[in-house]
Amino acid sequence: MGYFHFDFYEIVVWVMTIIMCAIAAACRRAPLRRPGGLGQPLPNPIAVILPIVFFTVFVALRKTVGDTYFYMHSFNLMPDENLVSPELFFTSMYSFFQSAIRNLTDDPQWLIAFTAVFSIPVPLIILYKYCPRFEMAIFMFVAFSYLGGAMNGMRQYMATAIVLLATRYLFSEKKTDFIKYAVIIMLAYCMHNSAIIMLPLYFVVRRRAWQMSSYLMVLGSAVGVVIFDTILPSFLSALEQTDYAHYSQNGWFTSGQTGGSSLIRVMFIAYPLVIAYLNKERLKMLGRIGDILVNIVFVDVAIYMIAMYNWIFARLAIYLAIYFIIFVVWVVNYAVPPKDRSIFVFATVAVYFLYSRMDSFMIAAYQSDYFLPGRKLFRSQ
Repeated sequence: MGYFHFDFYEIVVWVMTIIMCAIAAACRRAPLRRPGGLGQPLPNPIAVILPIVFFTVFVALRKTVGDTYFYMHSFNLMPDENLVSPELFFTSMYSFFQSAIRNLTDDPQWLIAFTAVFSIPVPLIILYKYCPRFEMAIFMFVAFSYLGGAMNGMRQYMATAIVLLATRYLFSEKKTDFIKYAVIIMLAYCMHNSAIIMLPLYFVVRRRAWQMSSYLMVLGSAVGVVIFDTILPSFLSALEQTDYAHYSQNGWFTSGQTGGSSLIRVMFIAYPLVIAYLNKERLKMLGRIGDILVNIVFVDVAIYMIAMYNWIFARLAIYLAIYFIIFVVWVVNYAVPPKDRSIFVFATVAVYFLYSRMDSFMIAAYQSDYFLPGRKLFRSQ
């Protein structure tokens, strides 16, 4: 029953999430006059302001979780005066910001706060703009582990925030908007090299949904897991040229000590795709954007299939996580018959709450010297 043990900070996050979901639901009664990105009514902006403030503050004030300690330690080792130049910005955007902050303060908490302000508001605004039930999007933001993940792999989540700025161009019907999309993706590439995957993805997902090539992609991923040991040398050589180069040098893929994702996790990712397939006709109301979202989730499933060999591949799915949440919310609200909607909403909440317990260790590891100072009275020993 370890999955259902809740540490103090987990309780705080879930209680606040429930409160914010209730407020967001109430805000739908006073929608804005202008529609959202997919034509749906936009709730009162209070619905998104509260999550942005709470989640950003929560993430900004941590001193643990994932690689937070190492980023803070690296910040402490920097000299008091650092070169900040335009060349550095385009070579390594993160180093540019890190150096600029280090020139102003020697407190690494300011670096963590900056990364939170950079990475948390944008995905929440995108969810607000494109999800028909923003309260469900808030729940998924926590349950699908986006909140916990944003405290680990910080640079990639900062790159994701930049990628999400290109959402309107990814969904756009105008062919010329690809140039704007590409410019934003190249900026994200300056933050984290892996963001470059979003350039070819543009052409992969902008096709009609449910084509045979999508099923073959998933099948190919399954085959790839089986034969990966054969192609491993070539893969490690290619990895040397990316931000993950250290993984090719430290035995990450060859020591046998690091496991992969599980088939259960793949099933959680495939869950909304199955619902959408069974209700394809109703999902057509989304038009071309519906095709894009379906294809994105196919790519997501393929990535998590490959991640069964080694979980590091799941890092590529970070760029797709917000689109996955948008797809889930749209599927359970519009792809299923109205009479069955409440059943599917309840089932989806239950499914992804269970999913959240698989990654509960991230928020459970949370500690802070600033957020809720009296928390030690409640923490388990």
